[in-house]
Order: sequence, then C-alpha cells, then structure tokens
Amino acid sequence: MLQKNIPSYVSDASDNTTDHIENCARGSILELSRDIFSIKKHQGTSTVRTDTTQVKLLPRRHLYTYTEEARQKRLDYLAKHTGHALEHVADTHLDATKLTKTIEGFIGSIEIPVGIAGPLLIKGQYAQGVYYAPLATTEGALIASVSRGSSVITQSGGTTARVLGQRMIRAPRFEFHSVSHSIMFSDWIKEHISELRYEIGRHSKHAQLLEINPHIIGRSVHLQFIYNTAAAAGQNMTTVCTWYACQWIQQQLAKMAFIPLRHFMIDGNTSSDKKVSYQPFIEGRGTRVVAEVYLDAESCQQILRVTPQQLVTAYHHVCEGAIASGMIGMNINAANVIAGMFTALGQDIACVHESSVAHLHMTLTADNRVYCSITLPSLIIGTIGGGTYLPHQRECLNMLGCTDENGTARLAEIIASYCLALDISTLSAIAADEFAQSHERLGRYRPVTTNNITAHTPQELDLSFFQQADFNPVLQGAHLTTINPKFSGGDEHSMLTHLSSNYAERLIGLFPFSMTTSAQHNLPVMLKLKPLGTEVVEMVLDIAKHCSSELFAVFQDFAHQLEFNQSHSRELAIMNQQDPRLMRYIPVIYGVIENEATGTYALIEELLHDMVLMNNINLETPWEQRHLEAAIRGIADIHSIWLGREEELTWKFSQLQIPNADTVSQMKPLWQKLGNFIHQTFPELFTAEEHKDFQHWVDNASTWWKEIEQMPRTLIHGDFNPRNIAFRQQETGLHLCAWDWELSTLHLPQRDLAELLAFSLDPQSDADKVAYYIELHRVELEQKSGISLDPIIWHRGYELALHDLWMRRIPLYMMAHNVVGYPFMERTMKTLRWLISLTRN
Repeated sequence: MLQKNIPSYVSDASDNTTDHIENCARGSILELSRDIFSIKKHQGTSTVRTDTTQVKLLPRRHLYTYTEEARQKRLDYLAKHTGHALEHVADTHLDATKLTKTIEGFIGSIEIPVGIAGPLLIKGQYAQGVYYAPLATTEGALIASVSRGSSVITQSGGTTARVLGQRMIRAPRFEFHSVSHSIMFSDWIKEHISELRYEIGRHSKHAQLLEINPHIIGRSVHLQFIYNTAAAAGQNMTTVCTWYACQWIQQQLAKMAFIPLRHFMIDGNTSSDKKVSYQPFIEGRGTRVVAEVYLDAESCQQILRVTPQQLVTAYHHVCEGAIASGMIGMNINAANVIAGMFTALGQDIACVHESSVAHLHMTLTADNRVYCSITLPSLIIGTIGGGTYLPHQRECLNMLGCTDENGTARLAEIIASYCLALDISTLSAIAADEFAQSHERLGRYRPVTTNNITAHTPQELDLSFFQQADFNPVLQGAHLTTINPKFSGGDEHSMLTHLSSNYAERLIGLFPFSMTTSAQHNLPVMLKLKPLGTEVVEMVLDIAKHCSSELFAVFQDFAHQLEFNQSHSRELAIMNQQDPRLMRYIPVIYGVIENEATGTYALIEELLHDMVLMNNINLETPWEQRHLEAAIRGIADIHSIWLGREEELTWKFSQLQIPNADTVSQMKPLWQKLGNFIHQTFPELFTAEEHKDFQHWVDNASTWWKEIEQMPRTLIHGDFNPRNIAFRQQETGLHLCAWDWELSTLHLPQRDLAELLAFSLDPQSDADKVAYYIELHRVELEQKSGISLDPIIWHRGYELALHDLWMRRIPLYMMAHNVVGYPFMERTMKTLRWLISLTRN
C-alpha cells in the first residue's frame, strides 16, 4: 500500500533490509515526507508552499548513512527546500561515523552554555567529597541559586545521600477472551520466572530480572517486568530483553489451547516510561535516591537571609499549594537541576519529565535547625550507553568520577544533593521576597526596541557608536574619521562601574581608544560607559544581601534615598561644565553620550598617562606633604566655584542627591544597622566603645546636620580619595587631576578634605600636620572665593564632615570590603579612628 505512493524518482531506494523495525520507521518517514513544506523568504515574511509535486525526496536510506558526505547532502537538501543554510548547526565537532547508535539523519549540533555550580560537600555511600555540577542551561539566575544552596549545605556539614534502589520497568500487554484466562495466565507466569530469567540472560549480561508483576484489567494482563540494569539507564536494553521474553511466552501459549491469546503488544503504557504517574512515585522507577541535611540557624541567616522558622513556614505554605493543585510529590524546582545535568551528562533528555518528580521535606528541630530532605523516586540515569559516550558529555562524567561500575549510583547521589541545594535556595528566595528580584537581575533579557545605537560587546564600539556623542568645543569643530581600540578595556579603576558591571545588560566599563579627527589629530581617549544609578543601587542591595538579611531589608527601605541614584547623569553634567576653573583639574572631556532610550551614558575623555600617584589607593607609593598640599589647593580652587551659590547650584544640576537634616535623620535605621554590622563583623576595627560613640552620633544626626546646613557649602567631589585622583607633573609643580564625579553633591567643602586625609594619611600621623592641612584648605578657599571663613566655624565644620564620612560613607566601604575585600580599608579605618580622636582633643 505504501509502495504505490512512492514517486518514481525514489524507486531506486534500497528495500532489501530484514530489520522490520527499521522498515517501519522508513515507511513512516517516507509517508510524512509527502507533506514537506517548502519555505522561502518573500518580502520579509515566510511563504508556505504546500504543492509537493515538485519536491524531490531524499532516498529513505539517508537516515541511516553515517558519513560526512551524507551529512552535507542533508544540509544541502534543507538549504534548497527551506531557504535556510543552518550554518551554525552545521558547524560541529562530532564525527558522523561514531553516531550510529545515537541519532538518525545527522546534520549537526546545537550548543548550549554549560555553567558550573558548587562546590557541594556530599557524604554519600558512593559520592564522597566535594563535587561541582555541570549544568547546561540558558536560564539566568539558576546556577547562582544552585551555588548558594550548595554553599549553605556545605557550611552546615554537607548532605547525607543514599541510593535506595534501582529498577527499570517494561510492561507488555497480553489480551485474552475473558478474565478467567487472564487469571490463569498470571498464575502460569509466576511459575515460569526462572525460564524467563534464562531467556533474558541469553540477550543481555547487564539486565537482571528481579520480578514480574501481573496487573489484570478485565481480560487483559499488563506484565510488569522489573529489572536491575547496573550502570545503564536500561530503557532500550530492557525493551529488547522483554521482547525476546514475550516471544518465548507466545511460543508456549501457542501450545496451550486453554489460555487462548487474542493480542500482544510490547508496551501497554503501565511502565510509565517518560511519563509522570503515582506508580513510580510510590514504588520507584530508575534509581530511587534520597539526600538530607541539617541547616544551622547561622548559615540560614548569613547565606539564605532567612531564619529557620521563616524557611519552614514557607515550606508549609508551598505544601498547601501543592496539595491544592494535585501535584505528584512536592518540590520547588528540581527539574532545573535534572534538565541541566541531564543535558550536560548525556542522559535521555526525554526522561526529565518523570525524573523530576520529587518529594521535598522540611521540619524545624528542637535546637532551631532545619532538617531538609529530598527523595527522587524515578531518576532515569545511566553512565554507559546513549549520549554518555559523546565527547563533551563524557568529559563532564569523568569530572564527576562517574564512569566506573558505581558511576550511576554516585551520579544519583550527586544529582539528588544538587536538587536539594536548589530547592533550599529557591524556597529561601521566595520566603525572603528575593525570587523575582534575582530573576530580574540575572535572568531577564530586555531587548532594546529602538533604532538608537547601544553596545553589548567591545566589538560594537565602532565609529557609528562614537558619532552619536555631543562633542565639546575642545575639538574646534573637527569631526571623527576613525577610532581604534588601543588595548583590552577594563573597569578596575572605577569602583562603582566595576562593582555594577554584572547588573547591566549593556556594555559598561572603561575602554581606551585612539580617536582620529578631520583635523588630523590623533587623540588617545578613554570611553567611560556608565551604569545607571538604579543599577548601582541594585549592586549595593546585592552586597547588603551577602552581609545579612537585616541589612538587606533596611537598604530596601531606603533604596530611593541612596546617593547613587541618578549618578549616571550627574557625572556627565558635572564633568561637562565648560568652566575653566574646573576644566583644569579634570581629564579633558571631548564629548558625552546621553541616550535615555538605550540607557547609554558615556564620557569620551582624555586617556590619562604619565600621572603621579595614579591608582594608588593602597599607598604603594606613600603620599608626601607636597602631594597633599597640591590636592588641597586644587580642590579648594574647585570648591570656590560654587561656594555661596547654593540656590543657583541646585537649579543648574537637578541630578544632585542633596542630603539634609530630615533625610539623614529619616535614614537612622540604616546607619544603626550598618554600625551593628561593622562592629559584629570587624570588632578589631570598630570596637564596642567606637560603636557606642557611632550610635550617639546617629541618634543626634538631625541636630548636627542642622549645623551643617547653616555653614558655607559648595559643590564637592564626594569621592575624593587616592582611587579617583592623581597629579600632572608640570613646570610649576604638581597639579591635581580628579575624575569619577558621580557622587558629587552639595556639602561642606571640608567633606572632601576629611575623606582625603582618611585615605591618604597613615594612622598616628602628626597632629600638627593634620591641623596644618585643615587650615591650608580654609586659607586657600578663602583666597580663591573671596569669602571670609571663620576659623572656629571651619574647624567645627571639619569635625562634622569627618563624622558624616564616618557615619554615611565608610560603612558602605566596609560592607563592600566584607564581600569583595579591599586591602586599604584596615589602614583607612585606623586612620579615621586617629583623626576622630584628634577632634575630641
């Protein structure tokens, strides 16, 4: 019947195979190919052509030809008949000749990113030690969450994991004339188990028949053949073995007229192969494995940012939903680990469905720990056969040590432990209301839907990108002709840009270029692509999360008041001023890019070189008096520009985030939590006595900040320390150059001085020298501004500015230091302690 529908141009196809299964598959493919659609591009849309009379079909034997020539023929055929060349799919490292038992119709491969999660300590019967899990995934936030769960488990002592059993089921269906025949057949089967074992043993040395369970449904019997398959998953193995066993059964039934067989089918669907059902959940299918851990309270709070009670309460809430929705088992998202590891390790991906059935359990113990366990009743895995022999997947299996005779059991304990890690982490994120935020930050792609130019890779920083800038008069009307990258970019010299780089989907950082203009000028420039203020705030919140749940919660409350808001547009506005008094103390600004639609905010500035004390935050080269004098004289000149012009300043720069007595006082809970955190985490740098003094200043912030508001204020740098300043060596001496103005604000000019001294002096610096620098700043500013500055009020302003630095900026540094680790912070804290002690005298 099928043959008569085959067109003459494929009549030469080979038909002499004796494999009836292969013939059936070929016939199906041939029949389906009559309905092939030919798709072609037409005016930007796809046109579907359903007329197949002109479609020349590939010979049906092509599916089973494993050569490079055959692969290329398939690709050519697809390119011709679909209009798509599949260039990326065709680019593969796999050898077609080695895929004979893996795939048919091979054309290429698809890459999926593989990330590494962990480390995770596992104390199993087979998996013993620290393991890293390869996960193939495109879901952002997944591996971060798995790793967080791994961290809390490892810190709590690791998982205990055990394989409870391994069985593979095949269930052929036999149909008779009545239920009586079904009962007689079932009894007969139980009497001939040994013969069936012998028959199965003839066809596989790995498949061990454990038992056969007849299930009678009216006049039919579903025979459940239950096997142990050693290191293999065993679906194909047990199918073949069961088929041969059923051939023997049918031969015996043919001799027994009293049990007349009406119909036989190799699978009647009670094996639950690649399907979720209660039977394998209760009895098991594949490998049944369990992993458990006791989470201590400290680890929960430090890493998961929840208390044990919060975690268990959240568990009870999701159990309620699981019951209401009719879920089989109860888990949070074990399927993510199953799918990721199955793909990376060459497992049968179609088995993800049934393998992801899991039962998570959590309870609070008397000593305030959380007992957590997860059971995977139907984990269909193997470490031999199928995709486990593909080169990439084999590497990953080797990394886990899962290629020996105990490899499958070891892999089961590893997978179960990582499923538990993910469920713990995800449920904690839900309990702490961080789940959506994590996916917003790590897992959500927001494509730009405008025609404006943005960049996601350094290669996209081309001439057209630069040409969208507004260029300054310094170029004297010349236009760009070429740009060339000088060397690989980075952001190590811009703290906010560096820390925020993981929170933006655009490219951000510092990128040096050589820029040629129509005036034949060859200018070395630095392109500074800035993070948005909201992205910087998000970075700060994330650092707070890593410190404590309490700190994170209070930062969330005051996120809208943090000084980092609008920092992206603020720096552009401040540094693009054309006031000569400022321009001589900053890098030359050639142009700015300010594109709200694409979120691109950038400075094209002078590429600094041959500077004195450049990038010297760790004081590898000690600051001398001449350096401090040059810095103080330069910043005093800058302070003079806006001194006494507060109203005009705030009108001109709406981007400024200006603190006042009310806002600082409103944020008392934040300063108090920060003080508590620093004292608890760094008691040697922030003693109990200092903590008490700190809290006193926090409690009275409204009062002393009202004093600040009555003193002369100006535009300050706001981040004036050796990380952001250096010196040009000129004939007249050292000349200040300051960059990174994103934290500029209206404040006491002494605030910049206080930060400079705290970061550039050594602890126990000479008190007279400190007094000299304070007075030098006052005298220089008085001379340059023409405004008289009372010495007593000036020194009181310095004391208040120093304590404001101590209360509102240094704690942020210490919080980041706890997560990132800054070598300069210990010295800075000791210097600040000394400077504060001087104000007490």
